[in-house]
Amino acid sequence: MKHIFFIIVGVFLSLGSLAQRKISLPFSSSYNEDATILLGIQYNMVVQSYQLQLKEGWQKHNIYFGDNDANTLGELKSIQSKPNFGFSVGIPVDIRANENLYFTFNPSFLFFNGLGIEYQSTGSKPEWEGRTITRKQRHVSTSSDGSNFNAFEFPLSIKFRSDEKILKNKFNRYRAYLIGGARYTRWIGINDEYRSLLNDTETTRPQSLIMKPGYLSWEAGLGADIFFAYFKMSPEIKFNQSFGNAFASNHELAKDNKFMEPIQKGLIRNIYVSLIFQ
Repeated sequence: MKHIFFIIVGVFLSLGSLAQRKISLPFSSSYNEDATILLGIQYNMVVQSYQLQLKEGWQKHNIYFGDNDANTLGELKSIQSKPNFGFSVGIPVDIRANENLYFTFNPSFLFFNGLGIEYQSTGSKPEWEGRTITRKQRHVSTSSDGSNFNAFEFPLSIKFRSDEKILKNKFNRYRAYLIGGARYTRWIGINDEYRSLLNDTETTRPQSLIMKPGYLSWEAGLGADIFFAYFKMSPEIKFNQSFGNAFASNHELAKDNKFMEPIQKGLIRNIYVSLIFQ
């Protein structure tokens, strides 16, 4: 994936050289809103959730590891996504086609990811009454706590801007825009970790949510470019959802996995609230 990133960036830089136009950098003397290529920095708060489809008869599925095990629930009352917040940073690259049309590439690093699925017991035994467990992508077998993989994200979008408007303060200009495209998300280190778990036959494998190494999603949103003397600031909001099942339901680690068995498939849905400086 690193090689792909450097190749794409190289292509963009070559396009800028061929066009003999400046590459615009924010907060610098080289800032030029009419440049062919605009580079910047982007901060994203991500509201994350799974969209789950459960198997028929999932209520009779029994999660049992022993009466005294913290991961034991017995039969299930509910399985639901536990929405959470994430955070990522990116390097937006905008390629100008004309005054109103841009092509954008925003490679990002998702380093905070609290996504999970909450399982609740029916309380068929008094000691299980009201017990809930939140399952994530990475666990150890002796604990119900867990974490998630970090991810690289590669969104490609088309951005259509309105004509220029003037803010009420008479000093700053802005352009509203619509944006839409596709995003590829790649979990970091997932293949190596799964390979290590499969090769380790001496310890009990933790039962985590087993994911595909990456997934493709579509997204659409809106925002506004607000122009200042030495930079452009763009507040933006995007809706994003995976095209298909993000879980690796047929993976060997998913076999006999009590937390994966009741799930037919799961989509990943994100809402990105971003602040972009270019």
